[in-house]
Amino acid sequence: MSENEGWCTIESDPGVFTELITKIGVKDIQVEELYTLDSSEYDRLKPVLGLIFLFKWEKEEENRTVSDNENIFFANQVIQNACATQAILSVLLNSEGIELGEELSNFKSFVGDFPPMV
Repeated sequence: MSENEGWCTIESDPGVFTELITKIGVKDIQVEELYTLDSSEYDRLKPVLGLIFLFKWEKEEENRTVSDNENIFFANQVIQNACATQAILSVLLNSEGIELGEELSNFKSFVGDFPPMV
């Protein structure tokens, strides 16, 4: 893949996200689409592990600290079109009490001490 090609874009569809999550070995996780942020939606879907918002992002010039909490997984996106993949990984790797599977558990252990901006 050349530097300009970026990442294989994932369709922003809950079924596609769920299929990806299942294929990497995570058990019993399903992605649902929300049409409102009302608390009744969260109650209906409990447990909610995270939210993925789809919108165009404009780069800011200032450098900001991502988080002072060293127990949060965060990876700076350096590959074009990888935002959905990174959002899914961020939700999964920051959620407690889910079975990640062997491959994702190994990945989490491997990158655990990496600085977020790598």
